[in-house]
Amino acid sequence: MSLREEADANARDEDGRTTLHVAVEYNERMNAFDGRFAALQITGKRDYQEDSFGLLDERDLGPDCGEHAVLLVADGMGGHVGGAIASDLLRKTFVEAYPKSSGPIVDRLQDCLDAANGAIAAAVAENPALDSMGSTLVAAVVTSEGLHWISVGDSPLWLFRAGQLERLNADHSMAPLLADLVAEERMTAEDAARHPSRHSLRSVVMGDEIPLIDVSSQPVAVEEGDRVVLGSDGLLTLDEQEIADILEKTRDAPLEDSAAALIQAVEAAENPHQDNTTVLLYAPGGGAELGAVAVGEGKLLRTSRDQNARQDC
Repeated sequence: MSLREEADANARDEDGRTTLHVAVEYNERMNAFDGRFAALQITGKRDYQEDSFGLLDERDLGPDCGEHAVLLVADGMGGHVGGAIASDLLRKTFVEAYPKSSGPIVDRLQDCLDAANGAIAAAVAENPALDSMGSTLVAAVVTSEGLHWISVGDSPLWLFRAGQLERLNADHSMAPLLADLVAEERMTAEDAARHPSRHSLRSVVMGDEIPLIDVSSQPVAVEEGDRVVLGSDGLLTLDEQEIADILEKTRDAPLEDSAAALIQAVEAAENPHQDNTTVLLYAPGGGAELGAVAVGEGKLLRTSRDQNARQDC
């Protein structure tokens, strides 16, 4: 059985959840992850999965990189077929483009986003039936310099440290604008919470010009013991205090236990309209000797380093 076939066969647990640690556990060479990564997905109340997630580490980026992790979550839109295609195409293009990119990390992130946006445009041009498809993106890079990110849409990025959870990226849904109206006393909090456009997106990756892109202006310092948390908006069924409490309670447990506890809390909320939910966790602290995987919708794909790929991180 090939790596791809075995990964597909092993990537979902008995409850239909997609798990990074399950997907890689069958291969003993992956033990060098040593708990640095964990990811988990559920479909929620949907009949299909439109989220994708991916990662790269030092093995993709050169043997002398030190700590260098690339983490990505994409939440597709445009119906069952279109949304899944968009998020997976974004994931695949982004993680393949990053090892070939050069320059400051924020420029590399922008180049990868441009490549992914172009790939979606090309797919729509080839098949006009996909013209409504698109995806959010949140991508983070952790190196010895700290944490950089780029994001489009409402998929959140947090840094958890010492019991505190801080959102790092901007929310490109209508929710922040409604919150501003509440702060200005032009709308009640109750009306804002019920507003039909609350979750509408002001920016998304669709192959056209992207109206809003959030890019880190400078790296955020990370420390051993921190947790970098990426998710799709389904995770926002939980408020930030609930997420922080779960991460604090599971701080000394294996990282996959933290991911599982977050997903279990989402399921326990019993939201009748629960969206697809993805959580991807990273524990900073040193480079892995092995790794090099890109994961999305339960598919484990090794990224190949061709002759055009950079070898200097």
